[in-house]
Amino acid sequence: MSQIRMPDLTVNDGISDDAELRLRAAQITPLSWAQHKALREALIKAGFPPEVASTTPLTAANPQHMLEQLKRRRLELLAPGVIAESIHTDVLVAGLVRAPENLRMDEQRWAGVFKMPRYTAYTEDGTAACMLDLADPRLGMDKERAAAFFFDQIKLIDAEIELKNKYGADICAHGIRIGGTLFPALLRFPGRVPIGGLETGDCYGRAYFVQEKEGMTASRVLAALEMVPTNATELREHPLQKHRANLLAIAGKITAPEPALITERERLMLVRAVMPATKIVLNVKDVSLVEARRRVVAQHHIEQPTPFSSDTAWQIRAEAVLDSLQAKGHLKTHTGTDATETRRWLDNPTEIPTHTAHRDDIAALGAATLLLDPDTTGDRHITAALRTRGVTGRDRTRARSFLAATVIARAVPGQVGRQSALERALNAKGLRGMDVDTRPIEVILADARSELADARLQRARGNTSIRPMGRATQQIALRGAFYLTCGTGDTVLLERSALGAGKGEGQEPGQLLAFLAATHQGLEQLAQAIFDGRRGYPVRRLVKDQQAADRPEPPLATERMTAPDLRELARTPDDPVEDPSASAMLAEDGDELHIEVAAITTRLGTMRERRDDGASATVIQQRGWKDPRGTIANDLEKAAKLLRNWEMRHEILGQGSSPDLDYSEGDITEADL
Repeated sequence: MSQIRMPDLTVNDGISDDAELRLRAAQITPLSWAQHKALREALIKAGFPPEVASTTPLTAANPQHMLEQLKRRRLELLAPGVIAESIHTDVLVAGLVRAPENLRMDEQRWAGVFKMPRYTAYTEDGTAACMLDLADPRLGMDKERAAAFFFDQIKLIDAEIELKNKYGADICAHGIRIGGTLFPALLRFPGRVPIGGLETGDCYGRAYFVQEKEGMTASRVLAALEMVPTNATELREHPLQKHRANLLAIAGKITAPEPALITERERLMLVRAVMPATKIVLNVKDVSLVEARRRVVAQHHIEQPTPFSSDTAWQIRAEAVLDSLQAKGHLKTHTGTDATETRRWLDNPTEIPTHTAHRDDIAALGAATLLLDPDTTGDRHITAALRTRGVTGRDRTRARSFLAATVIARAVPGQVGRQSALERALNAKGLRGMDVDTRPIEVILADARSELADARLQRARGNTSIRPMGRATQQIALRGAFYLTCGTGDTVLLERSALGAGKGEGQEPGQLLAFLAATHQGLEQLAQAIFDGRRGYPVRRLVKDQQAADRPEPPLATERMTAPDLRELARTPDDPVEDPSASAMLAEDGDELHIEVAAITTRLGTMRERRDDGASATVIQQRGWKDPRGTIANDLEKAAKLLRNWEMRHEILGQGSSPDLDYSEGDITEADL
């Protein structure tokens, strides 16, 4: 099991995981019987029914803080026309009731799928709560049927949350960071005492993801809340109190003067435990508690803040990432420039004169800074910075390419459609981990040609472990892609695949770019795009075997590259490599061996199915088969052993080992065959 030593944890953006974990640990304090009684009395005085007041203390992360809040509760405007008394405190998620009335389910309710009754207002003896009454005789349910119905309906809400809520993965990994609004609730089932608790008014999803990960199913939560402690012993044995004790044990390891090791499981249990700064509504004025709850939930989900446009959101995220990388010394720089100058290039590329840097220089600098190899220190800083700007869960899938495209496209403002094609191109296999290269393009291209020739030779020899792109090839591919998507001309040449594209036309720009960079003619065309793009010309189309060159005159209209021509070029492979080496011939032998083994398998299948006319069983089933020469099985076993030996040798020694290595005494040799 993985373990974590405090306080040596990875540093995130501006705050360490250690500091956050210490804060989480400090949020949870013990709950004594005296505190439980005092909280129960204060909650009843504030307007909670006794059933709710008896279980709410079990959900207080810091019981003393909740008690102090209750002593100075205040009025606030919750929603239009809703004035309420409330408190703000941290709560333990394990004991929250998943709200059975969920406005998100109204569409399914009117479709006849969701059938959970709505809340009714409970008001007795000056107290109030939202009540779900499954004991109503009009429903005609007995104890077992009501419980089954309730949990079946809760599962429908859970499924809707899983489908619609995109923050589940982040909550499970990092816990809840934003508190919700909770309301007192009473649940009545036939043949059972009423169950009281705090229900998840506007934070069902947050509570659901944590409870599911921690094994607190809806049924376990209700079973725990049904057990109302009446003395210190019952409190000590209560499931939610034992849960608190487990959390305190973990927190003690972290807050001790000499912190102890904690496991990853313990870390996750602690960070998921608390919903911070949560509003608990005690009572409301002028309207029923049920109506107040509906107004609050509706306002939070319908009257949302004005959203950012997608481009604005990514610009904000780009600024956060660049700020973080600059502060931590991870901005890539050109020779003779510092981080401040690099940042000026990336922030205002249109203000940089071409004699200082070409637009593709800035594009390459942005890609080198933001498209880092996975799980490197700089890449982890990018992850942390993105998380502070709402990039979590499924949004992380292509976050790096969106980020890089946003920064690179600053050099071509207002170009509709170009940034989308550029983002897809930046997904090309092989672009991660680029260097900053300030050499002339002619020099880089010469190296890229050598890299490509070597890569093609290695692939012909069966070596599949080589990089998708060499260092120089990365430069040509990235810079060429910039001008093919953001260069001069009315159309994007490295274009997105069309909706309903036919066979062979569905490749996205990233795939096309990888294909181009893997062929001689494609590499030359990418280099030609750089030469022409730097002069502000449309991209010139090269003919077969023509090399890229920096030409002073613009291409004629008939010489210009088109998007269909570029796509066709990407789909055109190079001629096979003629390689007489032993490695190449061995690769060909392997292909032949695959065919021969397939023939043996086919032959065995044919033999297995042979049967006499009218017979129900095959000959093999009736009496098997014996090799009259007695050599086939033995020879196949030796061959298989030899192949496994070769595979093991390959895994241990690698593809670049010396050809002079001899067989060891335990090896099977060709003589054994």
